[in-house]
Amino acid sequence: TAALDDALAFLSSGGKVAIMDATNSTKVRRKSIVDQVRACSNRFAVLFVEAICDDAEILETNMLSKVKNSPDFAGLSLEEAIADIKARVAKYEDVYEPVQDSEGSYIKVFNLSSKVMASHCYGRMSKSIMPFMMAIHIGSRPIWLVRAGSGEVDSERAGETDQFQLLSHLSSGGQSFARSLAAFIEERSQRYWREAGKEREPASVLTSTMPRAVESVRHMTDDHEQTAALNPIDKGTLAGGRLDVECRGDDSPQCDFEERYPDWYAEWKSDPFRKRFPGGESYMDVLKRLESVLVEVEMSTRPVLIVSHVTVLQLLAAYFRGTPVEDAWKLAIPKNTVMEVTPTSGGGFVCEEHALVLKEEGKTDSKPKGRTGKRGSWFPMIEQLSGNGMGHATMPGTLSAQGLPALLGVGVQAGASMDQ
Repeated sequence: TAALDDALAFLSSGGKVAIMDATNSTKVRRKSIVDQVRACSNRFAVLFVEAICDDAEILETNMLSKVKNSPDFAGLSLEEAIADIKARVAKYEDVYEPVQDSEGSYIKVFNLSSKVMASHCYGRMSKSIMPFMMAIHIGSRPIWLVRAGSGEVDSERAGETDQFQLLSHLSSGGQSFARSLAAFIEERSQRYWREAGKEREPASVLTSTMPRAVESVRHMTDDHEQTAALNPIDKGTLAGGRLDVECRGDDSPQCDFEERYPDWYAEWKSDPFRKRFPGGESYMDVLKRLESVLVEVEMSTRPVLIVSHVTVLQLLAAYFRGTPVEDAWKLAIPKNTVMEVTPTSGGGFVCEEHALVLKEEGKTDSKPKGRTGKRGSWFPMIEQLSGNGMGHATMPGTLSAQGLPALLGVGVQAGASMDQ
């Protein structure tokens, strides 16, 4: 098929992982894929992912969501659309053959990750992809990304070697932001639980270990998780300390480096994503340590609030907006603004930015900026993006015992809609 040809071309050009979404419902069809991959190169390995659903309630909910949101059913009544999708599923069930151990590596996901089975999956597969697949679900809830409030730092000294900046507390403006943030989260939480028709639960709150980030949620809860995974990028010996603990603008905090360190800046600009600060981190390093955070966010069925810093939020925003991860460093992360992310039934996200008014009562701007994104522009094991337009993203290392590039085939869902 053209899709398989594109996937193999992507791998042959240096890609690490190609994902082919298809209903490979028979053993013969899967064998054909394996044979074509092996004929192309013995360096490539194949992993099948099979989603199996036999829970009647989940099936009904999934089918309703499918017919209401897919253009395939435009112009049909709800009854006609449901009958149509059930007829499609029945045709697949007639020829469906479950993936067997003899076919090689596979992962089976049962009833929306309530159970996951894996066979012949090694290394990074078990470390990264398995937890991610167990975490994702089709429930909707708001996810809020917030830059820590302003600290007691002289803007003229931003970026200098100064431990005070690492440990600075909120300024008066930062304290006002913290109050406004608490009011915003309270109002949005009430709306979410009211519209969901469920008993309210507390939001999951995650912050970096920096005092300003911790103090930014002080009016919401004393019971939240502090994690170094959300700390800003470490620039090592280059001027010392953290890069974006307190930077002046909304954009990437490298603005001063071109003037102060022109030679190093030229090297960094050639590959901003992978170039590592001397004795410190690269954006890729930060991305890798965000893996556990992303899994936790995807797993949560409650609203989630993340308070962090520019470089971390750039990477998270890239994921939710569908921005190529190599361009994450370009994203603006405004101060005193909440990025509200809402998962959609189609697998993507709707993103809105809410500028907060820094007042005692914490009123919010009524004119949010909106944008949409697709899940999967990066996951923390991703190393680089395809530059040829034939693939989404690639991973370092590999998914097989021999350390080979891998082709993932997505199997059919028995008794469920085919492309959930």
